[in-house]
Amino acid sequence: MAKSEQQREHILDVARDLFAQNGYEATTTRQLNKAVGIADGLMYYYFPHGKQEILDTIVQQGIARTEGEVQLDMTGVTNRAEVEDRILAFIQQVWGLFTREDNYQSFMITIRERMLLTDAESSWLHNITASIESNIEKALRAVTDVLDCEPEDAPQLASLIIAIMERTLYDELLVRSNRTLAPDQIDQLRAEVHFLLNR
Repeated sequence: MAKSEQQREHILDVARDLFAQNGYEATTTRQLNKAVGIADGLMYYYFPHGKQEILDTIVQQGIARTEGEVQLDMTGVTNRAEVEDRILAFIQQVWGLFTREDNYQSFMITIRERMLLTDAESSWLHNITASIESNIEKALRAVTDVLDCEPEDAPQLASLIIAIMERTLYDELLVRSNRTLAPDQIDQLRAEVHFLLNR
């Protein structure tokens, strides 16, 4: 990586930290320059459109880094308990993805600064959720015989699994600022998935 690209990434990392801690509006360009360790005005060499371009880039990186990192695979599954285990492991993978520092900060910045973002930027969470839901639906279609249901049931099951996952993410990350799933929360998720698949 070229030195200028390294400096650009350093600016983004520092800005991500500051925006997540203080908010976009409360973080001044001067504070950002000082934290990065560059002279006033040099930031515009790397980001000609200033702080807004930095915010846009952080959100876009959150999209690019997150999509496609987790997949639900039902290969070799022979019973409902295995399906439940795979779904629970998948939910925990998604949780891990959102609680990873860079993604967590992008998530919090997107929620906090959504009024400053374009429609495309602020919809990245919806797009990721839709992608994950599509993956779940495809995986469930592959095991409808194990679940003793029709392939047409897969979209509804996937939607309900997403609802369980989203509720946990929003309750724990946004409401409680909790980035660790406790054993009792994992047990609750397991019970909800079990109930759903054994309806």
